[in-house]
Amino acid sequence: MTAAPTSPAARTAPRTRDASIDILRGLALLTITINHITGFTDRMHMVGMQFPTLTLWGFSSAAEVFFLLSGYLVGAVYFSAEKDPRPTEFAGRVWRRAGKLYVYNLGLFLTLVPLCLFSKDLARLSFYDYFIARGPTSVVDFLLLYIQPYCLEILVTYMVLLATAPLFAALLRWNSFAALAASAGLYWFAHQHPWFNIHGGSPVGDWLWNFNPASWQLIFFGALAAGRFRLLARIERRAENNWLWLIPPVLIFAGLTLLFLSQQWFSYQVLYQSKIRIGPVRVAHALSVCWLIMSILWMWPRLQRTWPMRQCAIIGSNSLQTFVVSVALSYAAGFIWIEFAPNHDAYIALCLGSAALLAGFANAYAARKTRGAVRPIAQTAG
Repeated sequence: MTAAPTSPAARTAPRTRDASIDILRGLALLTITINHITGFTDRMHMVGMQFPTLTLWGFSSAAEVFFLLSGYLVGAVYFSAEKDPRPTEFAGRVWRRAGKLYVYNLGLFLTLVPLCLFSKDLARLSFYDYFIARGPTSVVDFLLLYIQPYCLEILVTYMVLLATAPLFAALLRWNSFAALAASAGLYWFAHQHPWFNIHGGSPVGDWLWNFNPASWQLIFFGALAAGRFRLLARIERRAENNWLWLIPPVLIFAGLTLLFLSQQWFSYQVLYQSKIRIGPVRVAHALSVCWLIMSILWMWPRLQRTWPMRQCAIIGSNSLQTFVVSVALSYAAGFIWIEFAPNHDAYIALCLGSAALLAGFANAYAARKTRGAVRPIAQTAG
């Protein structure tokens, strides 16, 4: 990442993209794609080891990283302390973003219907059978955000957090401590009281949202506050080329990884790791993943310019579009595996192929955006 400009002239110029954020978002999206495919194959009782991702060896999945980075960019791009936009201006921008997400979510929902019509198992595993059994009128349940198919729950929770972000932002602008304390208080209440959730979500089990917004707001709004004051840029200036900054994230990440693996070694379960309510242990692990990977990228800036990292950055630079495509790829891979090749070799091939196709789409989309014009270098929040 290029250091933030310090001269008065430089401060008026557009900021350069933070490659480390794009890289980490890209890695998260690749992981989400593979995890979603695994969600289909595992529930069809696939024999063989899951595709190796950090989720296999840690408390958190890539979704937490996605919410953290998205929240940070919402704060940095839409609500930076340097520009200090009016709350109404911020509200207008995030509400437009939430509306765009709603349209993308609806388009994705409709696109996936044909695959589920041709595969009863895919429809059952994705909860599309709820809509198929009840007919076209049941789409109203989706439009009202009441019922959410598999993989689409993340976008719905993200929409709710964007829609409510102006309330947190107004409090943050008035008093940062009060805003963070209110967020932490709401989080802890929701974590301690599982009933404090939105009714609906997946039409199975307890009929509550899989990503409780009252809990997940902690990492999104906390990251938004960090983005408002560009906390990562400050840390990067201290950490770049300073190997001592690697020690804390390495030790914390290693400790949490050993704690996770010890559950299998000694047959016990660590408390406070709920995904629905995003338990504190899960939060700590997600933060350690972000801290470690970004510290490595800051420590060795040349690593950011390698081909694999540049591919990750391209995937992460347009995260809304690539996420939507990643879900479509996950469903397509699940369909192929269930209907034509339910074996471990096919699973590995589909994971690798989906990752390659996602990178191909990201490159094509980025090229389309830049064709005929110089691409703006301001970072996007979603």
